[in-house]
Order: sequence, then C-alpha cells, then structure tokens
Amino acid sequence: MELGTFIGQICRYSRQEYFECYGQIEERLHNLEKILGTLEESQRSMILEQMEHQAGEAPVWMRIHLLSFCMKVSKTPAYTQELLQTVLDADWNEVGEYEKLSDYWQIGTAVFADARLKGERTQEQLAALYRMLFDAFCGALGIKGRNYVPVEERDGNLVFVMTSQVLGQNHAPTKTLLDRCLVLKKYLRKKVVIINTAMQISGKGAGPFYDLCEAGYLPELCSFDHIEFQGEVFEFHQCANDMPNLDTMVQLVQMIRERKPCYLLDIGGSDICADICGMFVPEITVGTVFSAVAMSCGEYQLLDGKPGTGDLPVLERLGVDAEKIAAARFTFVFKPQEHHYTRQELGIWEHGFVLMIVGWRLDSEIADDFLAMLDRIAAQRENVQVVFMGRYESWQSIQTGYERLWKHTRYLGKQEDALAVFACGDLYVNPRRAGGGSSVAEALYQGLPAVTLPEGDVSAAAGEAFRVRDYEQMEREILRYMDDAGYYGRQSARARERAKELLDSRKSFGEAIEKLEEKIKDGVSC
Repeated sequence: MELGTFIGQICRYSRQEYFECYGQIEERLHNLEKILGTLEESQRSMILEQMEHQAGEAPVWMRIHLLSFCMKVSKTPAYTQELLQTVLDADWNEVGEYEKLSDYWQIGTAVFADARLKGERTQEQLAALYRMLFDAFCGALGIKGRNYVPVEERDGNLVFVMTSQVLGQNHAPTKTLLDRCLVLKKYLRKKVVIINTAMQISGKGAGPFYDLCEAGYLPELCSFDHIEFQGEVFEFHQCANDMPNLDTMVQLVQMIRERKPCYLLDIGGSDICADICGMFVPEITVGTVFSAVAMSCGEYQLLDGKPGTGDLPVLERLGVDAEKIAAARFTFVFKPQEHHYTRQELGIWEHGFVLMIVGWRLDSEIADDFLAMLDRIAAQRENVQVVFMGRYESWQSIQTGYERLWKHTRYLGKQEDALAVFACGDLYVNPRRAGGGSSVAEALYQGLPAVTLPEGDVSAAAGEAFRVRDYEQMEREILRYMDDAGYYGRQSARARERAKELLDSRKSFGEAIEKLEEKIKDGVSC
C-alpha cells in the first residue's frame, strides 16, 4: 500500500478503530522509517512533507501521532516546533490534560536524547505547555494561588525532597538526589523526607505517539519506608505507578500542610506534583540537566551559573522571577571504584591512545558529522582507538560508512564500574548532546582531559579549559593531545583539579542552600 493511500485510510478511522489497529500502524511506520533511512535527503524530505500535509486533514490526536513520526525521523527542529504548537493549540475536549502531559514528556525526552530536534523556540514552547498543564492541574484541585504555611509555623529543621524517579546507584539523577539529601542531613542538620512522585514520563492517558518511551519504575520500593546512603538513613515514600493521580496529590499536599517543612526541594523539575506542593511551602528546584533552567513553576531555582539570554523567555513562560534563580556549581557523587582493570582485560589496545565516548543514548546522540571527524583522526593516527561505553546498539553500522574508523573501534557496552574503565582511557570525547555531565566528571577524576563543544551538561561540568568551538577544532585538539605530551600532562592535572570542585557538594550545594534559606525566611529575591 502506498504511503498516501495508507495515511488516507487511517485518517478515516474513528479513535476506537485507530487504537484497535495501533500496533499495526506503529509497525507500518517503523518499516517506513527503515525505508526512509535508505533514501537521499531530498527524497526523505519530500515524503515527510507529504505526510505532514495529509496529517493536516486528520483529527488533532492523530495529527500528533503522525507529526511525532516526522519529528523523530527528520532529525530537524521544524517538526518539533510544529508538533509542540499542535499540542498547545489542541482543544482540551480533543486532547485532555493527561494526554498533553504525556505528549510533553515524550517530546521533551526526544529533544533531550537528540539535540538536532531542538530549535530556537523549542524550550520556550515546552515551558508554555508545562505552565498550561500546571495551571490545569491547579484548577482541577481548586488551587488559586500560593498559600504558604506561615514561616513561623514551619519546622526549620525539616525538608521535603521530591523527585519524579528513584532507581539504583547507577542512575545519575538518583545519585544526585541522595547526594543532596546527604548534604542536607549530615552538614546542614536537617531531617529529610524523600518522596518519589513517580511523575517521570507520565504514561497515564497517553494518546498515539510514535515510538513511545517509558520510564523506569521499581515497584518493590513501594514497601520501603526508608533509604540508606553513606551511613545516613532517610524517611522515604514512593507514589504508586499511576501518576498523576489527583487523590495522591491531595494526600501529599495534606502531608505538607500537617508536617510543615521549612521548604521543599525538587530534584529534576518537570514535576507538576512537586510544583503543586510548592504552592504551600517555598520550593527550590535543582535541575538535573543543569546547563539550562529546569521546567518548574517553583518559586526558587539553583542553576549552574546565571540564566542565559535563552533562559529568560523560558522563565517568563513558567512565571518564575529570574531574580530568584541562585547560582551554584552542579556537583556529583560517584559509585566507588571496585575493580582495577588492565587494558587487555577490556580488549583495549595496550599501547594505543584511547578516546572514551560514553553515554546511555549514543544511538541518537552520535551523528554523521561526529563520526566523520573521528574517521579523519583514524586516517591520520594508526595508534588511536575509539572506545564506546554505555548503550550504542547501532555501533556496527560504523563499518558501512566509516571503514577506517571501524578498524579502530571497540564497544564495551554497559559497565558497572565506570571509574575502573576510565582508568584505562586517555581522553574523554563528547558528541553534541544535552546530558553526560556525570560521565565527564568521572573521567576528569581519573585524570582524563575532556574535549567538548560549548553546549550541554558536559561543557558546564568540564569548564572552559576543555571546550572547543566546533568539530574541526575538536579534531585538531585531539591530535594535539596525542602529539604533545607536555600539553597532555598539564591538562590532565587541570582535569583532576576540576574534579575536586565537582565533588565538593558541601561547599557548592550546601553553601548555596544556606544562603537561599535566609532569602526564603525573609521572602526576598536572590
């Protein structure tokens, strides 16, 4: 069946018919994506434009599905912005708040995983959608404005820490959560209550969306009433995996009003449940994508540096006063090193110069321009080896377009002891992406210099000493590290010094929180 006929047919389906055939429709779209991957760019663009045109005649919930396909396959921001505007403009009767919230998470997750989908207006549109949803849920709960528990009634020693997901020690946001809780309890002498709101990538009421992603959730944690970390014990509560649930939100608000914490700390942002609780005590949001402001309607935020010009429209959409954004270097906590590998044990060239490329979303983060740069280096240096660690399921495709690079490639997959692996590397090399801050901090700790573009979390964590302008300069910088031992030694020493700063949560996070506590008590801006 031709594409036009296929789209024309499904556009006539009722919503019930569409859902009955949803698996078949997704399978057909997956097959189409594979075909599009074999075509020239001009042919691919023409087919996507045809689909976009036909989607304009479909009901809005179906249009969202087809545009989500165009977004993910095109790898361009134009479809992202069109999709976001479609969700924003959709009538509530056609696309309700639960479905829009699911769309918000799906789009935001796609943009985070693939930087090519992010345009100039994308973050502003996401902020507008988030604010729209926050207002809708406030309205459903009858919340008309901030109604803080009076400051004199709040328990100055009690802090509620909320997050949308709690997983294991290999999960960077969970490590961030526990590290911040450790500082609050061990150094600031606070009693800490951790609440997993389970709001990450809400699937409740999800409508059609191409290649839906799901969040990890550990149901066994529902039976836990405490969590231990580095010798400290924290009270713990986990919401059921049915969020957003209005009854659960009401119960959490009641807990806030009854126990009266001095403030609420939201780790991660994009958590409407946390923001609703933040209508009753001051809320401080600490984003886990720390190179940009978090999506949060909480009154205060901690940011790694000052808000940039691109952050200001986002804050305006969220209704957050830019003067209440406090600066604090984002810090990390590592899983302790347990092994001491040799290069031979890892299958790494014993006398090679090893470039480490690390991440859980490398399939979407590594693009052709990055591979082409590595391919040129492989052509110039026989002793270079490119080692991928994490998740890169399509790594074998390198051999079809980058034969020189392929001969210099090693894929390690998931590794439980990242510090031990980094000890066998020489240089951390970062593709264009949003995340990766935790991995570069681990590399710097082991004395590996980094090479990164001036954007995203890796750039923010590594600092100016390890930034390059573009991939051309990155290529020259990698070659310089290989050829100039003196330069490498100096940069390695700087890497270790930077890592010390990135591990000092007591100084960075603790001091920033103490200053912010005084502002909260006085009710003034930062």
